[in-house]
Amino acid sequence: MKGNRVLILFTISVLSFAYRSYAADKVIEQPSLNMGLFVNSLSEVTRADVDVAFNFWAGEIGKQEGITVMTQVYTDINVMRRDFDADKINFIIASPLPLLNEFDHEQLAEGYKVVWGSSAEDNLLVVTRKQSKLHDLVALKNKQLSIVQNEPISAMYADILALESFGLEAKKVFSKINYESKSTRLVLNLFFKRTDVILVYQQLYDLTCELNPQIKRDTQIINVLPNLPRVLGYFHKRVDPEFRELVLTEVDKLATHPRGRQLLALFQADKVVRSNTTDLKSTQELQQRYLQLFDKKRGQQ
Repeated sequence: MKGNRVLILFTISVLSFAYRSYAADKVIEQPSLNMGLFVNSLSEVTRADVDVAFNFWAGEIGKQEGITVMTQVYTDINVMRRDFDADKINFIIASPLPLLNEFDHEQLAEGYKVVWGSSAEDNLLVVTRKQSKLHDLVALKNKQLSIVQNEPISAMYADILALESFGLEAKKVFSKINYESKSTRLVLNLFFKRTDVILVYQQLYDLTCELNPQIKRDTQIINVLPNLPRVLGYFHKRVDPEFRELVLTEVDKLATHPRGRQLLALFQADKVVRSNTTDLKSTQELQQRYLQLFDKKRGQQ
């Protein structure tokens, strides 16, 4: 899927171009880029694919430039946070919610996010079939909902919609909540009437509709949660600012040379742009909305 490829592109882009730049500078102590990736943030990418991408690019850069490149894939966010705090890793990649909840924002410095289409953010859609007559959220009670497994924003937003519309958690509103490993399966299950409503990111929904235009004609978007970054990467503030800037400057140039353009084309991406902790704001606001609704519900019991 396009979104998954973009996430791997994000990782290998930083690995590839940061080191090529810094190797050219004569420094007494040569920094290294020690990257940590929270693999649970890549809900639709296999662990094997992540490991291959990390190991291949780290090995290539190490051989070409004679530079130490360290990568670590994590399944436990607490271990990743401890390693970040202990300087075992100095660049972290994860989805916004674990970054928001598990890391000290004062320790996060500028990093990167990837742009595909016209935006570095995505929209979370509520989609139904046109012929189902499910044209608004109130009509969804006692219907089947399907979402991607291990995707906490979708689960949170399902609860928000249920609490706002019915004053109940999602599990008490929908007759059944199905979990799928891939967004493609969500869309196809909706199309083939195996579920009533899905939560799916727009980039993945649009891609599936491009492959089968009939899906676009037969489905409808009844609600949109806008401006959500999917995955972000940040340096630790203790990393030398000069080294950080050299890395960021080189990755800025990714689309300006043939190898970089080929890499972008391979992953159907347009460019990479800088990110800072303000990109966590939309997720923070969503979580605050969620917590306020739950506090209100508890107060009414």
